[in-house]
Amino acid sequence: RRFHAAQQWQELKSAVTTWGDEHPYTCLVYRLHNVDPDDAYSSVQYYKGAALLWHLEQNIVSSESKFDEFLRSYIIKFGGKILNTDDFIAYFQSYFPQAPPVDWQSWLYTPGMPPVTHDFSTQLEEQCRRLAAQQTSITKDQLDALNAKQVAYLLNLLLNKQSAITYDYVKQMDVDCDMSKYSNCEIRFRWYQLCIRVKYEKPLDDIFKFLEIIGRMKFVKPLYSEFKVSWTEMIPRVRIFFDEHKQFMNPITAKQIEARLNANN
Repeated sequence: RRFHAAQQWQELKSAVTTWGDEHPYTCLVYRLHNVDPDDAYSSVQYYKGAALLWHLEQNIVSSESKFDEFLRSYIIKFGGKILNTDDFIAYFQSYFPQAPPVDWQSWLYTPGMPPVTHDFSTQLEEQCRRLAAQQTSITKDQLDALNAKQVAYLLNLLLNKQSAITYDYVKQMDVDCDMSKYSNCEIRFRWYQLCIRVKYEKPLDDIFKFLEIIGRMKFVKPLYSEFKVSWTEMIPRVRIFFDEHKQFMNPITAKQIEARLNANN
């Protein structure tokens, strides 16, 4: 559970970096006045919300079992009803009247990363973090010692290192580890994002095949966005590919990608 939370934290960091620390869409609660909800959609609210629940359980209530009882009570009381953020706060405060105060303003309405940084350290997490921190490229033996979720988490750590990861690093990792062997979409998505970022050409055909057969916005929109930001020389090919395949895509996904490709930044 703690390792999964660490994975979500890295996903949140990636999403916040994509939007920008001050962007209102990185608030947990934001207004959609004159805004298309599809334009504001991202993983931020999922993972920032999860971080808030973790904070409430670990730092405010300080009891997993008591917080689980609260969640069950909350679902029973409000199941099938319409409610908002204020309803959640009011119910939490009434259920835990002796709990320490929560900085709701910072958690809910302030953009960027959460105001509290959690410690998600586990043996699984630390194993990945050591590999991400080493100066040399990761070897086959090191990668083979990880399970699939660890590999995905490791790639997230590498993506969040930004400029520290180079073309030579990624190429050597591919040579040593044969990254094309992975069929797991969570791994392939992050690996392809890393390759696009450093303009590593070898997996290009695989990347376009992935974009052709995978329809989830979670995967395809960030890859198109990575091309737009990191590999502008490839945009003409990306546009041709998109125009040829958009008729087969979910209309909302196609609309989002087209807007991203046509954006000025």
